[in-house]
Amino acid sequence: MMDNIWNEEMLDKLHFSWDKTFGYQKTWNAVIGSRASGKSVDSWIKLYNAFFYQNRPSIVFRRRTVDITSAYLDDLTNLFNKFLKPEYRIQLCYLSGDVKSGCADVHVGQAGCQYNWQQIKKLPVFFRIVALSCPMSRLKSLMMPNIAYFFFDEFIANTRAGEKYLSDEKFLISELYTTFIRESPKGIKIIMAGNPYSVYCSIFSGLNVDSSKLKPGSFVVGPDYVIDCFKVGPELAEQIRRSNPMFIADEEYTRYAFGGESINDANIRLCKREPRGFKLKWVFKLGSDFISVHYGNYTDKEGKARFWICKHKSDWLAKVSKRRKIIVFDFADLIKGAVKWSIEDRLDLSMIKDAMNKREIIYNSVDASYMTEDISVYF
Repeated sequence: MMDNIWNEEMLDKLHFSWDKTFGYQKTWNAVIGSRASGKSVDSWIKLYNAFFYQNRPSIVFRRRTVDITSAYLDDLTNLFNKFLKPEYRIQLCYLSGDVKSGCADVHVGQAGCQYNWQQIKKLPVFFRIVALSCPMSRLKSLMMPNIAYFFFDEFIANTRAGEKYLSDEKFLISELYTTFIRESPKGIKIIMAGNPYSVYCSIFSGLNVDSSKLKPGSFVVGPDYVIDCFKVGPELAEQIRRSNPMFIADEEYTRYAFGGESINDANIRLCKREPRGFKLKWVFKLGSDFISVHYGNYTDKEGKARFWICKHKSDWLAKVSKRRKIIVFDFADLIKGAVKWSIEDRLDLSMIKDAMNKREIIYNSVDASYMTEDISVYF
């Protein structure tokens, strides 16, 4: 019988658990939940169980090199030792030079021990932490067999705070998955944990997730993905309330942190179907997605709107006239019938920017709003 290494008094059934999600046997597994809901803790417990009981390491993703710091890794040591029984407590060890490079192996040593770099290299590797912004050729060349998990913590960017997604993050992770699955006969689960800043995220967009289904408490299952929009229950909310005065002091923060509402999406005007009288004016291509901009005159309780902007997948193009000009913003997106954006287009497209500034645009989805915002620098 295997030893139980965890302090059961520190664990409960109120916080988030991956068990329900894993029951669907999907490759992509995501949770959107508030801070203190337990999503990161249960993720790290799953990774450590695979390491301790099965001798299987994992790969942990951060978006950029600056997101990987010694402080981040040292805090993880404290997190584990909070939940591990005293006799199983650990010291996470790594080479500081590797951390600065954006790709570092993190080893497990005994709690309270100090190790030099030669000793660290001999310790077992618990996980490799990598920045997705690193050159893909470098990440793919550093093989690691028998991986259990890909874990992407904080996978939803807070764009309102200036955070930016990388180009096609779903493709980057898929490329690494295809490389490492060859040496992992038991399979690799991709798990992602994020705060509900927005229901838009580039990975969800790549998986063709219907963002309108992502609501607090919902559980969305797709062809090869499961998304748990975890909502804090009353008992757990009361626990957190006692240690977080923001629960009482700020109603908007309370809806985000405890209700799981995506506060960055609150002011986006949505209309799933094209309003009557609107006509297609522009088509933009962004990676494998298309944005269509329709012009017309529409009024609802929030005021008038001059444009309806819609996000489409690649098969939508077959419905568009071959004479329609498609504007791209990157040479890599050029296809037959498309033209690269030029400075001459700016004056024509400035109508969209003016409408954005006056909140006179409605969108078919949250995704369409964020994707339009990404290319608005060209308007």
